[in-house]
Amino acid sequence: MLKINPADSVVVCLQAKKQGDIIDVDGRQIIVNQDTPAGHKVLIKDAPKGTDIIKYGYPIGHAKEDLNAGDWVNENNLKTN
Repeated sequence: MLKINPADSVVVCLQAKKQGDIIDVDGRQIIVNQDTPAGHKVLIKDAPKGTDIIKYGYPIGHAKEDLNAGDWVNENNLKTN
């Protein structure tokens, strides 16, 4: 898992993750909610609809629906700002 900035709300998977896998981020354990391909993002904190999603310290878009920690963040649930 790759987290660059303390403000990030996602981590990037360096390896594919399976639903139910546990990832350790900032001393917390997060359960992956969907199979997530390598190079893709997993949310590390809940994000209600409209919340900015932060990657590398910058907003990359906002949640199109309520999202939960462990969700795979992709074009289906993220709208570019």
